[in-house]
Amino acid sequence: MKRIKYMLPVFLLMLLTISSCKKEILDLKNPNEPGLVSLETEEGMKRAALGVYSKFGLDYWWLTLGYHDIMGDTYFISAGNFSWRWANQTAKITLSNGTVLTPPQGGLQGVELKARNDRSFGDDNAFSNEWESCYAVNNQANLLLEAVKSPALKITNDAEMKKKVLSAWAYWWKGFAYSRLGSMYISGLITDESGKTNGNFVLNTAIIAEANKNFDLAIAQLQGLPYNLSYGAFLQKMIPDFVDEFGTKETGSKLSPEAWIRNINTYKARNLLVNKSVDEMTSADWTTIKTLATNGIQANDAIFTNRSAAANDLVSQNAWAPARLIIAGWMFVSERLVQDFKTGDDRRARNVITYPSGTVVNRSGRGFQYGTRWAFRSIETGGDYASNTAGLAVIPIACSYEENELMLAEANIKLGQVDLGLGSVDKVRAFQRAALPAVANTGLNPTQAYEELRRERRIGLINKNVSFYDARRWGVIKAGGGRTGAVIVGPNGVIDNNAKIEYNYLNYWDVPKNELDFNTPSNPSVPVAAN
Repeated sequence: MKRIKYMLPVFLLMLLTISSCKKEILDLKNPNEPGLVSLETEEGMKRAALGVYSKFGLDYWWLTLGYHDIMGDTYFISAGNFSWRWANQTAKITLSNGTVLTPPQGGLQGVELKARNDRSFGDDNAFSNEWESCYAVNNQANLLLEAVKSPALKITNDAEMKKKVLSAWAYWWKGFAYSRLGSMYISGLITDESGKTNGNFVLNTAIIAEANKNFDLAIAQLQGLPYNLSYGAFLQKMIPDFVDEFGTKETGSKLSPEAWIRNINTYKARNLLVNKSVDEMTSADWTTIKTLATNGIQANDAIFTNRSAAANDLVSQNAWAPARLIIAGWMFVSERLVQDFKTGDDRRARNVITYPSGTVVNRSGRGFQYGTRWAFRSIETGGDYASNTAGLAVIPIACSYEENELMLAEANIKLGQVDLGLGSVDKVRAFQRAALPAVANTGLNPTQAYEELRRERRIGLINKNVSFYDARRWGVIKAGGGRTGAVIVGPNGVIDNNAKIEYNYLNYWDVPKNELDFNTPSNPSVPVAAN
């Protein structure tokens, strides 16, 4: 499999040449040439804006999304490639009869991943992938902003609108990149000049603040922009042709300025929600989330997505996660996910099937966390989540309507408006055709209501990039946390419905040594390694 690795912030000068996405569109002149002449024209700017997508690469679409889903116990991977098996290595499993099962090799997840945080491990350094891809996206956005502000830029017809859209595009992607980095790494860098870096590492909380700052700058550009044919046609040029959730070349972008702002509000709500434990959240925090989600993504809004493609455009050919990984035999559906479907949920009936070759037990001999009876029905045969057929799998890049509605639900439940919150849970289930009875106004107490919320986040947000964040904020992955009442495929394939899993995963990841080997932190008081 071809691997495309992007260099780190310290080497970002090497990233300015844009790799292929729409092959003719992204065939830019070398931006390193004097004057960045390729970015002095409207056509060059549209190509560079589209070039953001090419910066994610396999590191993000396959590896990063895979890490998050397996650490959130939506799926599991026993394969050792890319340190996946270490990323979801649980500390121990205690069966209902008291038997303790520990992994036959290696130690705790954090110990194993930290031991591989070295350039000599190459692709097996899990810490490097999200870091590299997100800083590559950020650098491309910096390049766009510099070009927009350059007096050499020549744009005709609706020049002010086009510059605002380009600026909003760049600020959005900077906000996205910093959001991912601040939600995953103990610390990071704020870099606002293309091809340059610094040693001023700051805590992840400062990275999240920078994300929200850039989101607000994007909103400032979008406010007051008309949603007309000129706007839609211009924005659509920044999006790969095969990603038609945004619209098409014929229709123009479906992402109105107002819908774009709502996408931003939802992401700002996520940034607050997923970077505190539930116990740390205050009434003021829940009120902020409620305000943002009330003004967040609506059911008919366009959202930021990617779609699987047969061409070797954004990732290596046919390598998209998790939709293909599940079908291709790399990734397996977790028993703990399936147990979170409620009885009678049509989503389970549509999607969950028995594993074709029989129950998977202690796959690869690497531990009983790697066991399942289940698989997902493919999209092409009526399922929702998995496919290895190009064009069928849609990958959310940022947030979704369901996530927004469930954040609103959680905020209302925590603020004492239980039935209002449960009403949002019902909306998501109806939106996804779950065919479950309504739970609002049925007399549930706050604890019962929150359990409905928890289960719906597990099911309603499958493949929507939040399962690890949720496991972290709910305390599932921390030492002393874990999951009780868990379903496990035990020795000899015996199903245990009341086991306890202790995960003991890292809450946040270390800065990769790929960065630190070339960029010494200027402030030693800022940690670059998580506990």
